[in-house]
Amino acid sequence: MNFNSLNQTQTKRVVVIGGGITGLAAAYYLQKEQKNKELPLEITLVDAGKELGGKIKTEKVDGFTIEGGPDSFLGQKPWATELATELGIKDQLIGANDEKRKTFVLVNGKLTPLPDGVMLIIPTKIMPFALSPLISWPGKIRMGMDLFIPPFKGKDDESVGDFIRRRLGTEALYKIAEPLMSGIHVSDPEKQSLLATFPRFRNIEQKHGSLIRGMLAQKRAPHPPSNNHSKLNSLFISLKNGVSQLINTLETSLNACQILKNTTVTAIYPAANGNYSLELSNGNELLADAVVLAIPSFNAGNLIQDISPQLADLLASIPYVSTATISMAFKKSEITKPFSAFGFVVPSTEKRKISACTYSSIKFDDRAPEDHLLLRCFVGGPGKEEMVDLGDQELVEIARMELKDILGLEAEPVISRVYRWQKANPQYEVGHLERVKEIFEQCKATTPGIYLTGSAYEGVGIPDCVHQGQMTAEQIIQNLQKEQVAA
Repeated sequence: MNFNSLNQTQTKRVVVIGGGITGLAAAYYLQKEQKNKELPLEITLVDAGKELGGKIKTEKVDGFTIEGGPDSFLGQKPWATELATELGIKDQLIGANDEKRKTFVLVNGKLTPLPDGVMLIIPTKIMPFALSPLISWPGKIRMGMDLFIPPFKGKDDESVGDFIRRRLGTEALYKIAEPLMSGIHVSDPEKQSLLATFPRFRNIEQKHGSLIRGMLAQKRAPHPPSNNHSKLNSLFISLKNGVSQLINTLETSLNACQILKNTTVTAIYPAANGNYSLELSNGNELLADAVVLAIPSFNAGNLIQDISPQLADLLASIPYVSTATISMAFKKSEITKPFSAFGFVVPSTEKRKISACTYSSIKFDDRAPEDHLLLRCFVGGPGKEEMVDLGDQELVEIARMELKDILGLEAEPVISRVYRWQKANPQYEVGHLERVKEIFEQCKATTPGIYLTGSAYEGVGIPDCVHQGQMTAEQIIQNLQKEQVAA
């Protein structure tokens, strides 16, 4: 890319609103281009919180590393790992303890192990699946019918629930797919878009005619050797000091970016020469040639309501749900049963108050002192959002009662932490891809110079958000260059 023309112009001002991982990534990659190409950019990041990171929050207390939000990211998607490498903290990346990677499913009140060989909800080993009590024999036969059911015709979207029910049956949906997938998207499978969340399933179905045949083919395919340490070949990647280590390093790296914390953008108005004027909660004003809205879509809609009401309505149409996590630590000497797995998930059909529990200090090293066990329970989500409004002590007691019923765990927690995420989980409902396409087209047509990015649009995971921030930064640079050439 040729930036010579941009180098000759006056300083361009870019304001990033939102200091979550997407906004931080956008600011980082803007600053990277600014430094590498000696571009005349003035970058400001504005965030409403006293700390950056958005839903990523790690608390270090008494030897415990407690995650309030995501505890890891998928290693198969490269963008977060690449960013950590660029920031000089590749040596701080850690993989999960995959030798202990076993997941249980609560079925009829009892924990049942997910059979060995189940890949993305699809069985790839016959005997472990056949011998597993997780699925009834009629349910197993129904799942096997996937080998004979013709693939979906056309390109229309469908719900994850309809897709799994069509290919593998109702029992597979509610005992395997729904609880496992809700850990990623916290969604109702009857509304969740297949093409926006798990397009791989449709691709496998259409390429191989069957999910089981497709996963078996992928399993047999040769895999290129990895140059990474074996730990970093793990499905889940984190950092030694918790996921916030990535946030803290990003913040430190933004030495050519002005960062305004505890500050809210209250209004955006068009200004002269195609610029925008941003009113801040502290009474100040910022002028910007480009504005990045790396905030929830409904908040973005509120800011541009007067500029583009139609776009604001589209942004408000993306629904969100609330969740909470409850972390508790116990003395191992007071635990009567051994723990040797990553945790368990709870199908909605079990009618429990928690949806899952992660054995945090087993999943990753250095999350608790050797003589303690750290667990994390999840509540809220579709149909259960009212639980998020309960008090801390009430949520802790609910989690303790659930763990007593499910695990027989009666020990008193030595430490507990509750983190609430009010309307923080966007729902990718059927038709999401078309909705997002229309949103981006409307944004380009009615609010040039404003950029929408983040978990509401093209992926909720940390790697996806990093990638969206990076792509947004590149798009801004390209558009500023085009404007200069046109001038």
